[in-house]
Amino acid sequence: MTARHHPQYVMILSVVKSLLPHAGYLNGVYYRCVETSFAHQIASGEGARLHGGRWNPIGSFRTVYLSDSAEPALQEFLARARRMKWPDHRSLPMVMAGVEVNAARILDLSTPAVAAVLEPILNAEKVHWRTIQSRREAISQAIGRAAKEVCFQGMMAPSQQVPGGRAIVLFPTKLGRSDKLSVPKLRLVT
Repeated sequence: MTARHHPQYVMILSVVKSLLPHAGYLNGVYYRCVETSFAHQIASGEGARLHGGRWNPIGSFRTVYLSDSAEPALQEFLARARRMKWPDHRSLPMVMAGVEVNAARILDLSTPAVAAVLEPILNAEKVHWRTIQSRREAISQAIGRAAKEVCFQGMMAPSQQVPGGRAIVLFPTKLGRSDKLSVPKLRLVT
């Protein structure tokens, strides 16, 4: 299933394209938690491609969602289970990994110049992306798709789960040879 495009996508694409001069560099270790059965795909972005996410439409393109520290990664993981009404213990065991990232064209939504342009657009749609993505692309998903289309390699945005936390969103197909998206070899610790 693929979501219909947002009705204002052409305008969103133009706005995001105007933000290319604000591309920043991202270098560091960022975190992700997944169920153990998906540990081998922790940085593939395939789950987000299939099911959609805040910044990518359902059925669209691979997108890797990371957090700037371990706490937001765990909170994002638990929030998903809680939305499905699972008790926390049902979410366990899980795998948390530090993912090394090195990318040169990142759109940081928290920088004042970028926020001044994108926040009014994001705030214009009052519906949550999860409630609309089965019918059409949410505005945040249209922004993510536009960012990928104009050659940003990813985005940084405030975490929805942890005040002060940051979500890192990467488009693996936009990373080049000199960029890095690397997961350490995972091993079971008993």
